[in-house]
Amino acid sequence: MARRGEPWKALPPVILGLLLVLVGAGLLATVPAQLEKNREYVAARACPAGSRSDACKATVSATVRGTEKESSGRIVRYWLLLAETGSGDVQRVQMTGSAPVYDAVRTGDEVKLTYWRGEIRTVRFGAAAQETKASPADDWRPWLAFGLLTLPLGLALLLIGWWLRHRQPVAAWADAWPVTVGLLAATVLGCAGLAAGMVADDVRTACLVTAGSVPPALGLGGLYALRLRRRERRAADTSDIVPVAPSEKRCVDAIVWGDVPYSVEGFGYLVIGDGRPAATPDPAGRVARRELPATLTVQRVRAVRPGDPDAWYSSYKLDGVVIECRDGDRQVLVATSRGDASLTLGALTAASVGP
Repeated sequence: MARRGEPWKALPPVILGLLLVLVGAGLLATVPAQLEKNREYVAARACPAGSRSDACKATVSATVRGTEKESSGRIVRYWLLLAETGSGDVQRVQMTGSAPVYDAVRTGDEVKLTYWRGEIRTVRFGAAAQETKASPADDWRPWLAFGLLTLPLGLALLLIGWWLRHRQPVAAWADAWPVTVGLLAATVLGCAGLAAGMVADDVRTACLVTAGSVPPALGLGGLYALRLRRRERRAADTSDIVPVAPSEKRCVDAIVWGDVPYSVEGFGYLVIGDGRPAATPDPAGRVARRELPATLTVQRVRAVRPGDPDAWYSSYKLDGVVIECRDGDRQVLVATSRGDASLTLGALTAASVGP
């Protein structure tokens, strides 16, 4: 999380959020044009017999020459092979799904094709009618669906950017629940909007379904934030951590931070129970050991909090503690997990007292 004085860390979510909001707004703004195109298709008059024009719908007879089905992962495409009556040319027409016409026709069956503006829009077989991929009937769906997906996510990212920029350094448990609620709710809302846009009968129904998902989305986000807050409250309580002297050599995950020679970048382990505690980059604790001096004294144990190094805040926020020490006039911090905290504290305390 961004700290006060580091506003640049809020820029990535703000920039991405603005981009998603603009994309979402642009997609939704295109929906009326797609609906108007479909209305024009539905309202177009029938062409006089034997004629074709872009201003009207022409109906011609055709014979089914075969069917094809293509699978690509979970996506299945359905094609009809059609030859207009009086023509030997075979056209390959992609259908919107397999029902009702594609599944019903067989080679040699006669169907009716509806042309509009030079493309086959509808195929009829008896009383059944099915739209082709060229039909404008569902052109509004992807614009609406992806608009309803990207807009909530963009707004959630803007909320995150605002929180990173303006939040105050407070206790860890109170840190970012608005971000958690906002992001989770926006994800649920966006997924509901995407599904509704693709399957709802019309735009109004899709928007009502999306709006109806707001209360459960906020409720789900609130429950998750409450659970996270309780975990962070428990993480902030260090009263149960007492020093326990290690009975054998152990190499625990621990980071030493401070303006001291034994605080080294990449040294993420602490050897305890084998003489003086020593920082090392070796998980086995055999090489490159930097012993912590006898002048190091333990002051207190606390939870990880804003103001600590960012790596600690992300790694130890819910399952770690910080052991505050002093080496002369310099502050030294040791971050470790709660599981290793008692042994680490015991080793540091014993080392500061001496043999």
